[in-house]
Amino acid sequence: METSISIAVVVVTRSQSFFQTGVSVINDIKTDVFHRVFVDAEWPCGQDDLVEDSVYSEAREKAIRFLSSRKDRLTLLVVQSSTLERVAGKLIALRERTEGGFQVGMAFVDFSDSDFAAMSIDDFDRALADFYATLGDASIPAFQSSFSTVVFQRPGFARIQYHPMNYIRCVMPQEREVLQTRLLCLWMDFFEMSYANQRVKPGAARRPKSALAEILAAFLTERAGSNWLMFYYTGSVVSTLINALENCCQNVGAAVLRGPNEHSLACGAMANWQLYSKPFVIVVTSGMIDEFKGTLANLREARAKGFIVCAEQRLNSWFAFQATITPDEDSREVVKARRLPCVYMDDPERLAEDLQIAATLYDAGEGPVVLLATRAVMDVSGPIEACLPPAHNLTGPFATAEGDPPELTAVMDLLNNGPDKVLWQCGPMEDDELELVLDISDRAGVALTDSLAYPGSIPKFRNGERNANFLGTLGVYAFSERVYRFLHTDGRINPPNEQCLFFVKSKISQIATPFTEAKLGRSFDIVQVTQNPAHISPFTDHPLVMDSRAFLQAVDRRLDVDPARRQRRIAAMSALCDTPSDIISKLPAAPMSPNYFFHQFSRLIEGLIVADGYDYTGVYDVGRCGISAVRNVPRTRRGFSGWYGRALMGDALLATMSLAHTCPTDLIAFVGDGARAMVPDVLPSMAENILAQAPLGDKTITIFTFFNGGLSAINTYQELVLFNRTSRQMRLVNIAAEEWEENICGLKVVSRTLDSFDAQMLKCALLERGRLNLFNVNLSHNNEGDGLSLASAKGWQRDGAFVKQPALRSRLNAAGAEVRDLTEEFGI
Repeated sequence: METSISIAVVVVTRSQSFFQTGVSVINDIKTDVFHRVFVDAEWPCGQDDLVEDSVYSEAREKAIRFLSSRKDRLTLLVVQSSTLERVAGKLIALRERTEGGFQVGMAFVDFSDSDFAAMSIDDFDRALADFYATLGDASIPAFQSSFSTVVFQRPGFARIQYHPMNYIRCVMPQEREVLQTRLLCLWMDFFEMSYANQRVKPGAARRPKSALAEILAAFLTERAGSNWLMFYYTGSVVSTLINALENCCQNVGAAVLRGPNEHSLACGAMANWQLYSKPFVIVVTSGMIDEFKGTLANLREARAKGFIVCAEQRLNSWFAFQATITPDEDSREVVKARRLPCVYMDDPERLAEDLQIAATLYDAGEGPVVLLATRAVMDVSGPIEACLPPAHNLTGPFATAEGDPPELTAVMDLLNNGPDKVLWQCGPMEDDELELVLDISDRAGVALTDSLAYPGSIPKFRNGERNANFLGTLGVYAFSERVYRFLHTDGRINPPNEQCLFFVKSKISQIATPFTEAKLGRSFDIVQVTQNPAHISPFTDHPLVMDSRAFLQAVDRRLDVDPARRQRRIAAMSALCDTPSDIISKLPAAPMSPNYFFHQFSRLIEGLIVADGYDYTGVYDVGRCGISAVRNVPRTRRGFSGWYGRALMGDALLATMSLAHTCPTDLIAFVGDGARAMVPDVLPSMAENILAQAPLGDKTITIFTFFNGGLSAINTYQELVLFNRTSRQMRLVNIAAEEWEENICGLKVVSRTLDSFDAQMLKCALLERGRLNLFNVNLSHNNEGDGLSLASAKGWQRDGAFVKQPALRSRLNAAGAEVRDLTEEFGI
């Protein structure tokens, strides 16, 4: 097809040599296609001799053969200036005096001058976006694609590299023959992609349309306003749907976040649902339903609300590539086995009906709805009419009973007239629920704990004030020493008539306590509050099937504890020291023990909370050091625990990427070397999210990775419980990390290795705004404490921990095995 058009070739450079080389290349391949060439430049248009080179000659011959086969007739207007602003002015002036008009085609931008050395990829992207916006405002059509603009930069090291949005990145060649060949290839690629391809048109890119994207976005916006999230990992089949959904998110202000793999998307969705009740839509390509791993089960267990859109092939395809529904397998059965709602969508004519089913399943609150959608369905551009259930008709999985259940009377008698030791372990509390819990605990003298699955559900500090009734954590691991001492006397569990355990908003799963089911049934008086009747445990003595808020409101109304009983309960808590009893937590040995590091770090954090009003969100990965952090470091609010559900190593670290954008506070993540080895590096994806969303501003993110060369929790189980020696299965090999500091995407990133505890350095790192700390901490391994096993709760270092008397200084007489009092012997 013959075309006749005028094309402006833009050249931005301060180098006459660069400009002349480009003009010479165009003249060298000039055929009937480029029948006229006009130049507007800051230098006289001369013809430089090109360097003889075999590669260039081959490229030139192929270019001429290709152009000779074309019937296009193009007039080239080569417009050069030293800046984008000046060349835009020239183009606007040229348009005003050109009758037939022209299109802006290829742009060659030379930013290799030292004045541009400090500019980042994003800076270049913004500058070019502004340039093309200026042309658009002047009604000058221009190609805007990844092949129409090239930026030449100076050679040099850059720690961060990523794909530009508005240009091709080239390093300025030092050899003339390489430059001329590169310019020729770039020009021919552009010509072939733009003018030989009749589907490509100049001007602003068409915004992708997708009925599926628009309806899902409208539905989530009706339910949550802008407080929902989009996650995606690209693929050819879903790329258009992703673009359309991104546009919808931009229109309503919903955040769009990415990660290094599909699994990381599920982790981000899980953390944001647990902490902030943010619904979500996740989009992944064909065959990737398996990549969500056990986090898919965690999302279901948390009853997370959202949609997971996974591309699928047509049922009549014969073993289609990446299909998960074939004659040999059916991924719908896997999804069904996880009790997740699922809709297979393959008929565009049924799209409205399928979406109505999906919306109803979403509102039922049984976990995220999996949409297995074919390309034909995702490509429907709409509009379509879908009768989705209105927001005010929301239903939940459990009915709410009217009035207080009869069992509540006996429970209130326990609270009002029961034992002197009453302990509540609370699940995830909403803000108003937490305020009720704190008020009730103060009035009734109730001891409070959080859990390994929900660290910070009851924080040690609330609005900067110490919560005097908080004893620590109760869990299968990470149970606090104060909690242990509260429930035991001389190493034995107190009788059931002397204490009572409340589990509020809990199914009392194995992770909730270090006690066996038999001990829970035999040795404790247990009250359980849950909305799901199927979650009432077999060892619960006083079951209450009711909403947690309704329970707390009923307790608030009916609470009547006499002052003497309240005082005895408070005295039972006050008798428990809030300092570690083990020796090594005070010993600055090298390498540091986990006990020592976390004892020192907890003192630092507590001091910051009290003196500086410090507030943070904790993220705790699966492993010994995640346990130590849960047990020791004081919290100001709820954090996210990788121990929830399947206890998947690495999930908490992957969740850090999205929480960095959504949490309202600073973020501190505690990650072991085992968990770190299981997942990709989060820094590149974190940087990409910053580029796409917004800088983190005043927020500071700290990721501690603890290296001791082993899977410590399993090692302790082998050594402390089974009395085995360590073995290869627990060994990890760690490579020393490079130390560096650099500004990346507007964020100060500091990578350090810590061999000792430097309180002043850590304080500065935590308090400095707009900073990402990547701290690798070298630690030793030990089996001492931190709630890894009940066996360690009575170890020699814990002996006499709460007997406040001076220790006897003695020595052993080897001959007579006689212990003599050194005070008496030496008169000291």
